[in-house]
Amino acid sequence: MTPSNTPQESDRTLVLADGRRLAYTDCGDPEGTPVFFAHGMPGSRLEGYFFDRLAQAHRFRIITVDRPGIGRSGFQAGRTLRDYPRDIEQLANALGIDRFTHMGWSSGGSRTLACCHGLADRVELGVCLSGYTHFPEYPGSGRLLEATRWPGPAMANLSPRLVQVAVCLVAWLSRVQPGLYMRSARQIASVHDRALLQSLAGDGRFRADQLECLNSRCRAIATDLLTELGDWGFRLGDVRTPVLIYQGADDPFVPVDYARHLDDKLPASELTLMPDTGHLYPLSGAFQERLFTHIRQMLLSGRTRPFTEHTSRSAL
Repeated sequence: MTPSNTPQESDRTLVLADGRRLAYTDCGDPEGTPVFFAHGMPGSRLEGYFFDRLAQAHRFRIITVDRPGIGRSGFQAGRTLRDYPRDIEQLANALGIDRFTHMGWSSGGSRTLACCHGLADRVELGVCLSGYTHFPEYPGSGRLLEATRWPGPAMANLSPRLVQVAVCLVAWLSRVQPGLYMRSARQIASVHDRALLQSLAGDGRFRADQLECLNSRCRAIATDLLTELGDWGFRLGDVRTPVLIYQGADDPFVPVDYARHLDDKLPASELTLMPDTGHLYPLSGAFQERLFTHIRQMLLSGRTRPFTEHTSRSAL
Protein backbone atom coordinates (compact mmCIF):
# COMPACT_ATOMS: atom_id res chain seq x y z
CA MET A 1 0.00 0.00 0.00
CA THR A 2 1.51 3.31 -1.04
CA PRO A 3 0.04 6.79 -0.79
CA SER A 4 -0.44 8.73 -4.00
CA ASN A 5 -0.50 12.50 -4.47
CA THR A 6 -3.54 14.30 -5.88
CA PRO A 7 -3.25 17.74 -7.56
CA GLN A 8 -2.69 19.39 -4.15
CA GLU A 9 0.58 18.25 -2.65
CA SER A 10 -0.87 17.76 0.83
CA ASP A 11 -4.08 16.06 -0.39
CA ARG A 12 -3.52 12.33 -0.87
CA THR A 13 -5.18 8.91 -0.97
CA LEU A 14 -4.29 5.42 0.25
CA VAL A 15 -5.85 2.15 -0.87
CA LEU A 16 -6.48 0.06 2.25
CA ALA A 17 -6.20 -3.70 2.58
CA ASP A 18 -9.94 -4.19 1.98
CA GLY A 19 -9.82 -2.08 -1.21
CA ARG A 20 -11.35 1.06 0.28
CA ARG A 21 -9.91 4.45 -0.61
CA LEU A 22 -8.75 6.57 2.34
CA ALA A 23 -8.34 10.27 1.55
CA TYR A 24 -6.16 12.43 3.77
CA THR A 25 -4.26 15.69 4.00
CA ASP A 26 -0.62 15.85 5.06
CA CYS A 27 0.14 19.35 6.37
CA GLY A 28 2.60 21.16 8.57
CA ASP A 29 6.28 20.19 8.64
CA PRO A 30 6.80 16.99 6.58
CA GLU A 31 9.78 16.15 8.82
CA GLY A 32 8.00 17.17 12.01
CA THR A 33 6.61 15.21 14.94
CA PRO A 34 3.59 13.27 13.59
CA VAL A 35 0.09 14.08 14.80
CA PHE A 36 -2.92 12.26 13.38
CA PHE A 37 -5.96 14.54 13.57
CA ALA A 38 -9.63 13.45 13.55
CA HIS A 39 -12.11 15.97 12.17
CA GLY A 40 -15.44 16.98 13.68
CA MET A 41 -18.91 16.25 12.37
CA PRO A 42 -19.71 17.89 10.08
CA GLY A 43 -16.09 18.13 9.01
CA SER A 44 -13.50 16.57 6.74
CA ARG A 45 -9.80 16.10 6.00
CA LEU A 46 -9.73 19.81 5.08
CA GLU A 47 -9.60 20.69 8.79
CA GLY A 48 -5.92 19.79 8.72
CA TYR A 49 -5.27 22.97 6.74
CA PHE A 50 -6.35 25.10 9.73
CA PHE A 51 -3.25 23.90 11.60
CA ASP A 52 -0.79 24.08 8.71
CA ARG A 53 1.00 27.38 9.39
CA LEU A 54 1.58 26.97 13.12
CA ALA A 55 2.29 23.26 12.79
CA GLN A 56 5.14 24.21 10.48
CA ALA A 57 6.37 26.82 12.97
CA HIS A 58 6.34 24.29 15.82
CA ARG A 59 7.64 21.42 13.68
CA PHE A 60 4.56 19.20 13.78
CA ARG A 61 3.20 17.12 10.90
CA ILE A 62 -0.63 17.05 10.81
CA ILE A 63 -2.26 14.10 9.03
CA THR A 64 -6.07 14.23 8.72
CA VAL A 65 -8.22 11.52 7.12
CA ASP A 66 -11.72 11.67 5.68
CA ARG A 67 -13.59 9.02 7.63
CA PRO A 68 -15.38 6.34 5.54
CA GLY A 69 -17.90 7.76 3.09
CA ILE A 70 -17.01 11.36 4.01
CA GLY A 71 -15.42 13.57 1.37
CA ARG A 72 -13.22 11.42 -0.85
CA SER A 73 -12.95 8.30 1.33
CA GLY A 74 -14.80 5.12 0.41
CA PHE A 75 -17.75 3.96 2.51
CA GLN A 76 -17.51 1.04 4.95
CA ALA A 77 -20.75 -0.76 5.82
CA GLY A 78 -21.23 -2.04 9.36
CA ARG A 79 -18.52 0.22 10.70
CA THR A 80 -17.84 0.53 14.44
CA LEU A 81 -15.64 2.95 16.34
CA ARG A 82 -12.97 0.29 16.76
CA ASP A 83 -12.50 0.19 12.97
CA TYR A 84 -11.02 3.70 13.03
CA PRO A 85 -7.70 2.71 14.69
CA ARG A 86 -7.27 -0.02 12.07
CA ASP A 87 -7.44 2.59 9.29
CA ILE A 88 -4.97 4.84 11.11
CA GLU A 89 -2.63 1.91 11.69
CA GLN A 90 -2.54 1.10 7.96
CA LEU A 91 -1.91 4.74 7.08
CA ALA A 92 0.83 5.08 9.72
CA ASN A 93 2.49 1.93 8.36
CA ALA A 94 2.29 3.25 4.79
CA LEU A 95 3.87 6.55 5.87
CA GLY A 96 6.59 4.83 7.90
CA ILE A 97 5.38 6.34 11.19
CA ASP A 98 5.86 4.25 14.31
CA ARG A 99 4.92 6.43 17.30
CA PHE A 100 2.60 9.44 17.16
CA THR A 101 0.18 11.74 18.94
CA HIS A 102 -3.52 11.54 18.09
CA MET A 103 -5.70 14.64 18.36
CA GLY A 104 -9.43 14.98 17.70
CA TRP A 105 -11.89 17.86 17.67
CA SER A 106 -15.55 17.44 18.67
CA SER A 107 -16.63 14.09 17.13
CA GLY A 108 -12.95 13.45 16.53
CA GLY A 109 -12.44 13.15 20.28
CA SER A 110 -14.00 9.67 20.39
CA ARG A 111 -11.67 8.62 17.56
CA THR A 112 -8.71 9.84 19.58
CA LEU A 113 -9.78 7.69 22.52
CA ALA A 114 -10.34 4.72 20.20
CA CYS A 115 -6.74 5.06 18.98
CA CYS A 116 -5.43 5.49 22.53
CA HIS A 117 -7.16 2.21 23.36
CA GLY A 118 -6.62 0.23 20.16
CA LEU A 119 -3.10 1.45 19.37
CA ALA A 120 -1.80 1.89 22.90
CA ASP A 121 1.68 0.72 21.89
CA ARG A 122 1.94 3.44 19.22
CA VAL A 123 -0.01 6.46 20.53
CA GLU A 124 2.18 8.49 22.89
CA LEU A 125 -0.41 11.11 23.74
CA GLY A 126 -4.09 11.74 23.10
CA VAL A 127 -5.60 15.22 22.75
CA CYS A 128 -9.38 15.73 22.93
CA LEU A 129 -10.64 19.15 21.88
CA SER A 130 -14.26 19.47 23.07
CA GLY A 131 -15.01 15.81 22.47
CA TYR A 132 -18.10 13.76 23.25
CA THR A 133 -17.96 11.30 26.12
CA HIS A 134 -18.92 7.62 26.07
CA PHE A 135 -22.69 7.83 26.48
CA PRO A 136 -23.31 4.29 27.84
CA GLU A 137 -21.22 5.37 30.85
CA TYR A 138 -22.75 8.85 31.07
CA PRO A 139 -25.85 9.34 33.27
CA GLY A 140 -27.28 12.30 31.32
CA SER A 141 -27.66 10.82 27.81
CA GLY A 142 -31.44 10.92 27.42
CA ARG A 143 -31.76 13.68 24.82
CA LEU A 144 -33.00 12.91 21.33
CA LEU A 145 -31.00 15.78 19.84
CA GLU A 146 -27.67 17.32 20.78
CA ALA A 147 -27.26 21.09 20.96
CA THR A 148 -25.76 20.93 17.47
CA ARG A 149 -29.13 19.69 16.18
CA TRP A 150 -27.46 16.39 15.37
CA PRO A 151 -29.15 13.24 16.73
CA GLY A 152 -28.33 12.31 20.31
CA PRO A 153 -27.72 8.95 21.99
CA ALA A 154 -31.38 8.49 22.90
CA MET A 155 -32.41 8.77 19.24
CA ALA A 156 -29.61 6.40 18.22
CA ASN A 157 -30.84 3.81 20.71
CA LEU A 158 -34.45 4.33 19.70
CA SER A 159 -33.95 4.03 15.94
CA PRO A 160 -30.76 4.14 13.85
CA ARG A 161 -33.02 4.63 10.83
CA LEU A 162 -34.45 7.77 12.42
CA VAL A 163 -30.89 9.09 12.81
CA GLN A 164 -30.32 8.61 9.08
CA VAL A 165 -33.55 10.45 8.24
CA ALA A 166 -32.61 13.38 10.50
CA VAL A 167 -29.12 13.56 9.00
CA CYS A 168 -30.48 13.41 5.46
CA LEU A 169 -32.74 16.36 6.17
CA VAL A 170 -29.92 18.51 7.57
CA ALA A 171 -27.54 17.52 4.75
CA TRP A 172 -30.16 18.22 2.07
CA LEU A 173 -30.94 21.65 3.50
CA SER A 174 -27.23 22.50 3.61
CA ARG A 175 -26.82 21.56 -0.06
CA VAL A 176 -29.79 23.50 -1.37
CA GLN A 177 -29.30 26.46 0.99
CA PRO A 178 -25.61 26.62 2.00
CA GLY A 179 -25.97 30.26 2.97
CA LEU A 180 -28.82 29.40 5.35
CA TYR A 181 -26.73 26.62 6.89
CA MET A 182 -23.83 28.99 7.60
CA ARG A 183 -26.18 31.64 9.04
CA SER A 184 -27.73 29.00 11.32
CA ALA A 185 -24.27 27.91 12.45
CA ARG A 186 -23.40 31.50 13.35
CA GLN A 187 -26.67 31.93 15.28
CA ILE A 188 -26.04 28.81 17.39
CA ALA A 189 -22.38 29.66 17.95
CA SER A 190 -21.13 31.52 21.00
CA VAL A 191 -20.03 35.15 20.87
CA HIS A 192 -16.40 34.00 20.83
CA ASP A 193 -17.07 31.56 17.98
CA ARG A 194 -18.81 34.20 15.89
CA ALA A 195 -15.72 36.38 16.07
CA LEU A 196 -13.60 33.46 14.84
CA LEU A 197 -16.04 32.69 12.03
CA GLN A 198 -15.94 36.34 10.97
CA SER A 199 -12.14 36.26 10.84
CA LEU A 200 -12.25 33.11 8.66
CA ALA A 201 -15.04 34.25 6.34
CA GLY A 202 -12.70 35.79 3.77
CA ASP A 203 -10.92 32.65 2.58
CA GLY A 204 -13.92 30.29 2.67
CA ARG A 205 -11.99 27.44 4.31
CA PHE A 206 -14.47 26.80 7.10
CA ARG A 207 -17.43 26.71 4.71
CA ALA A 208 -15.52 24.41 2.33
CA ASP A 209 -14.74 22.01 5.17
CA GLN A 210 -18.35 21.85 6.31
CA LEU A 211 -19.77 21.36 2.82
CA GLU A 212 -17.17 18.73 1.92
CA CYS A 213 -18.81 16.60 4.59
CA LEU A 214 -22.43 17.64 4.09
CA ASN A 215 -22.19 16.93 0.35
CA SER A 216 -21.35 13.32 1.21
CA ARG A 217 -24.02 10.64 1.23
CA CYS A 218 -26.25 10.96 4.28
CA ARG A 219 -25.85 7.23 4.97
CA ALA A 220 -22.13 7.80 5.55
CA ILE A 221 -22.74 10.82 7.81
CA ALA A 222 -25.33 8.89 9.84
CA THR A 223 -23.02 5.87 10.16
CA ASP A 224 -20.23 8.14 11.39
CA LEU A 225 -22.52 9.61 14.05
CA LEU A 226 -23.87 6.22 15.14
CA THR A 227 -20.39 4.85 15.78
CA GLU A 228 -19.94 7.62 18.35
CA LEU A 229 -23.40 7.72 19.93
CA GLY A 230 -23.56 3.99 20.69
CA ASP A 231 -21.30 1.63 22.61
CA TRP A 232 -17.64 2.06 21.65
CA GLY A 233 -16.64 -1.51 22.43
CA PHE A 234 -14.41 -0.45 25.33
CA ARG A 235 -14.75 1.54 28.52
CA LEU A 236 -13.06 4.83 29.34
CA GLY A 237 -11.29 3.10 32.21
CA ASP A 238 -9.58 0.82 29.67
CA VAL A 239 -7.73 3.78 28.06
CA ARG A 240 -4.27 3.83 29.62
CA THR A 241 -2.63 6.38 27.28
CA PRO A 242 -2.36 9.90 28.77
CA VAL A 243 -5.04 12.23 27.37
CA LEU A 244 -5.15 16.03 27.37
CA ILE A 245 -8.76 17.30 27.49
CA TYR A 246 -9.60 20.86 26.43
CA GLN A 247 -13.04 22.38 26.84
CA GLY A 248 -14.49 25.85 26.34
CA ALA A 249 -16.64 26.99 29.23
CA ASP A 250 -19.09 28.68 26.82
CA ASP A 251 -19.32 25.85 24.28
CA PRO A 252 -22.93 25.74 22.97
CA PHE A 253 -22.42 22.37 21.24
CA VAL A 254 -20.56 20.18 23.74
CA PRO A 255 -21.50 20.56 27.42
CA VAL A 256 -18.69 21.12 29.91
CA ASP A 257 -20.00 18.11 31.82
CA TYR A 258 -18.84 15.82 28.99
CA ALA A 259 -15.26 16.96 29.60
CA ARG A 260 -15.61 16.49 33.34
CA HIS A 261 -17.02 13.01 32.79
CA LEU A 262 -14.10 12.09 30.54
CA ASP A 263 -11.64 13.41 33.08
CA ASP A 264 -13.33 11.49 35.87
CA LYS A 265 -13.39 8.17 34.02
CA LEU A 266 -10.07 8.22 32.13
CA PRO A 267 -7.21 6.84 34.25
CA ALA A 268 -4.61 9.27 32.88
CA SER A 269 -5.97 12.67 31.93
CA GLU A 270 -5.40 16.40 32.27
CA LEU A 271 -8.43 18.68 31.96
CA THR A 272 -8.09 22.30 30.84
CA LEU A 273 -11.29 24.35 31.16
CA MET A 274 -11.05 27.63 29.28
CA PRO A 275 -13.25 30.58 30.33
CA ASP A 276 -14.74 32.87 27.70
CA THR A 277 -14.20 30.17 25.05
CA GLY A 278 -16.71 28.43 22.77
CA HIS A 279 -16.41 25.44 20.43
CA LEU A 280 -14.30 26.80 17.57
CA TYR A 281 -11.18 27.72 19.58
CA PRO A 282 -9.01 25.11 17.72
CA LEU A 283 -9.19 27.50 14.76
CA SER A 284 -7.54 30.25 16.82
CA GLY A 285 -3.87 30.88 16.20
CA ALA A 286 -3.35 31.93 19.82
CA PHE A 287 -4.77 28.63 21.05
CA GLN A 288 -2.70 26.62 18.58
CA GLU A 289 0.47 28.37 19.75
CA ARG A 290 -0.18 27.31 23.33
CA LEU A 291 -1.40 23.85 22.35
CA PHE A 292 1.63 22.94 20.25
CA THR A 293 3.94 24.30 22.94
CA HIS A 294 2.24 22.17 25.58
CA ILE A 295 2.29 19.01 23.45
CA ARG A 296 5.99 19.53 22.77
CA GLN A 297 6.67 19.96 26.49
CA MET A 298 4.75 16.78 27.24
CA LEU A 299 6.66 14.76 24.66
CA LEU A 300 10.07 16.09 25.68
CA SER A 301 9.50 15.73 29.41
CA GLY A 302 8.48 12.09 29.23
CA ARG A 303 5.09 12.91 30.74
CA THR A 304 3.47 10.77 28.07
CA ARG A 305 3.88 7.91 30.50
CA PRO A 306 0.56 7.49 32.34
CA PHE A 307 -0.17 10.35 34.76
CA THR A 308 -0.21 9.32 38.39
CA GLU A 309 -3.32 11.39 39.04
CA HIS A 310 -5.82 13.65 37.31
CA THR A 311 -4.78 17.25 36.78
CA SER A 312 -7.22 20.13 36.37
CA ARG A 313 -6.25 23.45 34.83
CA SER A 314 -8.51 26.49 34.64
CA ALA A 315 -6.77 27.84 31.55
CA LEU A 316 -3.80 27.21 29.27
